[in-house]
Amino acid sequence: MSSYRVLVAGFKHETNTFIKQPTTMEDYKKRRLVYNDEIIRFFTGTKTEIGGFIDTAQKEGITLIPSIAADACPGGRVEKKVFNHVRDAIIKTYKENQPINGILLSLHGAMVLEGYPDGEGLLLESIRQVTGYDLPIMVTLDLHANITEKMRFNSNGMFPFDHYPHVDMYERGVEAATNLFRMLRNEIKPVICIKKLPILNPCLESGKPPHKPFLDMALEWEKNPQVISVSVVSGFPYADIHDATMTVIAQTNNDPELASQITEEIGEAIIKKHKDFVKYTTPLEQAIREAVEAPEGPVVIADVSDNTGAGAPGDGTHVLRKMMEMNVKNAAFALITDSETVEKAIEAGVGSSVKVSLGGKSMPEILGDPIEAEGIVKTITDGRFINKGPMSRGLMNDIGPTVVIDFDGIEVIVSGRRIQPFDPEIFRRMGIEPLDKKVLVVKSMVHFRAAYTPLAKKIIDVDVPGPCPQNLRLLKLENVRRPVFPLDEIE
Repeated sequence: MSSYRVLVAGFKHETNTFIKQPTTMEDYKKRRLVYNDEIIRFFTGTKTEIGGFIDTAQKEGITLIPSIAADACPGGRVEKKVFNHVRDAIIKTYKENQPINGILLSLHGAMVLEGYPDGEGLLLESIRQVTGYDLPIMVTLDLHANITEKMRFNSNGMFPFDHYPHVDMYERGVEAATNLFRMLRNEIKPVICIKKLPILNPCLESGKPPHKPFLDMALEWEKNPQVISVSVVSGFPYADIHDATMTVIAQTNNDPELASQITEEIGEAIIKKHKDFVKYTTPLEQAIREAVEAPEGPVVIADVSDNTGAGAPGDGTHVLRKMMEMNVKNAAFALITDSETVEKAIEAGVGSSVKVSLGGKSMPEILGDPIEAEGIVKTITDGRFINKGPMSRGLMNDIGPTVVIDFDGIEVIVSGRRIQPFDPEIFRRMGIEPLDKKVLVVKSMVHFRAAYTPLAKKIIDVDVPGPCPQNLRLLKLENVRRPVFPLDEIE
């Protein structure tokens, strides 16, 4: 049994700065706020980064010292008091559990605080002020991390997801833990090189062009024994900060020249293809017509601009309203966030008719007004379900009391808590078999494709107004570095 003791913590948020409502401690409590030994119980057996930390430590005989794991649904800027709480919890664990030989952190990389643009960089810097710079710190990050120099300077290794949908969370956790343990045994001396690119990526899939060829280049470089890891990071354009652009990261074993060579080679190759980093969507009425007229179902319509996974409120009504106008039948919709409607449906009871003012409460000027309609309450549940698809498999979701209301052939899931419906289990938990439906609607951008592609006959991304459009020219970006594509011409 090794004598090494490693602190484990997580602090995640993907911040959409175009959402005015701040992210509070209550938002973290709604999604995930776990302390101390409960972290081990919660994440053991899950295909998550912390699940990867746990399995690797058990295999290596490393003792983990769990501190705090905090995760909130993407949204507006994180309140500073939330940041202070998590930072203080990590530092308290570090001080009270000496000796600590290293730290593993599960972060996102696109956290913006009230009054500060780089949440992860500030967290790492704050920890370093206590630990000094001799203690190894490795972090996992999202593919949509906005990489900063402060993040690089204050960590010994950064391991972003390679894939979008994020089906490799667990593998990146294993990779970060394995390399931390290698560093503890003096087997490696990591150096990190980053290259920021003048490109805003509209959250494109990693498994298709234009992203895939550059991911393939990164994976090819990783075959070099001197290379620890290489990452092509998309960034998150809905966080309007200076560093919200694509980044290439190369990490080598004490070979800064090689790391620089890799980032330059891949970075320049990406810049040559920068005009390919755009996303085209389908007009709403055309998308619905294609879905209804398709010979077989289910056809999945993705409302990408109201994607809660990118910080949107999830109560947009454009798609549902048009489906009602076009008299769509045999459809299921995931989901509308609306606690008032949930309360009305529960009060009415299963089988009862209920009149509601559905959705459209958070940003009606952008996402559409509430829909005044009458439907039948089909299902009432506690909103708890376990992911069974490729992404975050085994993780428990709890979105609170959730109902299904049937609006003349369109079964709409309504919850008081936001969630990105990337796993079909959200339908099944609500009594809806997605394979039996002609049309499925999900408020998601790309994550849903991991689990829905095998069951969908066709997938259509629709173009409607929202706070996370994939046409980035629609965003009123003020702080991102310039020049940057697609806002400017670049060479």
